Amino acid sequence: MAEPVLIADASLRRWRRLQRLLVGLGYTVRHVAGGAEAFHHLRSERYAAALLSGPLPDVGLAALARTIRRRWPDTALLARADRPEEFRELAAYLDGLLPTPLRAEALGVLLRGVCERGALRRKLREQRKLTTRRLAQRVETERYLTVKQIVDKLSTFIGRITREVEGGVRYFNEMPYFVSIHNRRHKIVATNRVFRTLLGATVGQDSWDIYAGASRSRSACPVGRTIASGVAQESIESIRYRNGAVLPVLVHTAPIYNDRGRVELVLEVFAGTQDIERRKEDARTAQQRYQLLFDAVPCYVAVLGRDLRITANNRFFIDEFGDQTGLPFGDVFLSDSGTVADSPVTRTFSHGEAQQGEMAFTAPNRRCYETLVWTSPIADPAGMPVQALLVFMDVTQIRSLQNNLTSLGLMLASISHSIKSVLTGLDAGVYTMDKAFSRHEDRQLEEGLELVKRMAERIRKITLDILFYARERELNPVPLDIRQFAEEVVENVQPRFDRRGVRLVCEFQEPLGGFEADPGLLKAAMVNLLDNAVDACPAADGRTEARVVFCVQAGPERIGMSVDDTGQGMTPDQLKKLFTLFYSTKGVQGTGLGLFLTDKIVRQHGGDIAVESTPGRGSRFCVQLPRRQPASTPTPAAQDLPPLGPGIMGWGGDLS
Repeated sequence: MAEPVLIADASLRRWRRLQRLLVGLGYTVRHVAGGAEAFHHLRSERYAAALLSGPLPDVGLAALARTIRRRWPDTALLARADRPEEFRELAAYLDGLLPTPLRAEALGVLLRGVCERGALRRKLREQRKLTTRRLAQRVETERYLTVKQIVDKLSTFIGRITREVEGGVRYFNEMPYFVSIHNRRHKIVATNRVFRTLLGATVGQDSWDIYAGASRSRSACPVGRTIASGVAQESIESIRYRNGAVLPVLVHTAPIYNDRGRVELVLEVFAGTQDIERRKEDARTAQQRYQLLFDAVPCYVAVLGRDLRITANNRFFIDEFGDQTGLPFGDVFLSDSGTVADSPVTRTFSHGEAQQGEMAFTAPNRRCYETLVWTSPIADPAGMPVQALLVFMDVTQIRSLQNNLTSLGLMLASISHSIKSVLTGLDAGVYTMDKAFSRHEDRQLEEGLELVKRMAERIRKITLDILFYARERELNPVPLDIRQFAEEVVENVQPRFDRRGVRLVCEFQEPLGGFEADPGLLKAAMVNLLDNAVDACPAADGRTEARVVFCVQAGPERIGMSVDDTGQGMTPDQLKKLFTLFYSTKGVQGTGLGLFLTDKIVRQHGGDIAVESTPGRGSRFCVQLPRRQPASTPTPAAQDLPPLGPGIMGWGGDLS
């Protein structure tokens, strides 16, 4: 039978030439013009080879070759690669390259070789499967023989007990339940003292004689059912005591096999349901005591299975997080996957030992918790940890206090450096003025005075930043006119622009209307953005213009304010840390509070701030704010705000 070959090519001329050559070599050919069609035919029929002779409209050749190699490894792959980069993409998946130009002899030799290799791969895989299957059968046989030896030893031991009745009585009399052994003929061969005393049954008596009701027959009694089925049984039956009373009991029967695998004896054990209920009541009492202790622990306590599902939780846990029994711990407490993989819980299951550490996660109440965690394994009789006891304590406030103290230390260090720099500047200014007075040099006097003014301005800014950071202040929004607000901001910063020789361009796109904001807080934020823009611009030197554009726009629901400077710009790394507390791009000239507070104020107003910057070409800060604060009218959620682009500034005149 001719080998089937699949040709994938969108070119009619190429595939027809290939088809003529392959049919002449004795192959049957199927042509497809797209990747989806190729997958369809490969799923429905086995092909000896697939020839990818040209580009396809719906999938790249490399993607098609990768999928065929992964899903149909026995199908040989040949392809045409006209460019070196195309060959590099295909090389990892191909068995060979189609010859150029196409010649029947070369194509025939190539196809025979790759098809033989595919057949050899298939035979090797089948041989590997056969070997694996035979090995599994051998392991199963050895396992069965091992279990059979154990059962044989047990059978021998029980048989010795039944043959040596005195020894059997000695063992049986130690047991508090009804115990007996029966043979294949449904006869009692041994009983313990409780069995004989209360039931009056003797060796040689029929196994069903002690039962009442439907179970009082050879085939219906528990021993008869066990001999017939060859498996252990459990049932509630009625037995007749020696005094004539008929009472319910819970019966367990287990088969004991001989060397030929047949049921030789049956072990029967049963106890009165009253005893069972009493023991259940004892167990319930113990469980209640355990639960009281479990709930009294003043920490969050949970028990996790090996699949990390919560199997139990104490009252302290339930009051805080709800009853999460049965749910995966990772679904209830959201955390970083790497943190969970290296948590004390997973280490406890891995090492079988108690562990401790710290974990941070988000609880069902959406609060973020930092916790100290202790875990302890709960092992089965073989010593394998099957569950883990998890105890954790919330230390979020402690960590927050530590962070605040750290922040305070950073702030003091930052402020100290800034004040030291200001004092140095003041000393220089005073020295310059003193020297100018003594020499009557008006120009030098003006320079010294200008330096003192700049240092005084820096002291004012540092003081305001510290006050804003140190005191949480609630918003006090009032109705404001947008243009008037923007003009007041400009009025505050214009003197500084004039001193630095930086041109401030205002673009207020009317109509603007009004909005609601806390004027003191928002004005401080916008002044800070404009001050930073001035600091970023180089001093005017006559060759390049130092310029800052302050733009204000308004839509039906939101307003936008942007500050665009021609300064030195920032690197991507600087942009990532720009709004971080105590981070400054100005070195010792900045406190690292300004932009952190600006971002905080904007978000307090329900707005958003974004930055775009290119080193050497300047920066652009854009602020979007709702016209109305939530206390008056619901403000659209942050995710409902439109994008700030193109770039950041391109509102396109529509802020609705």
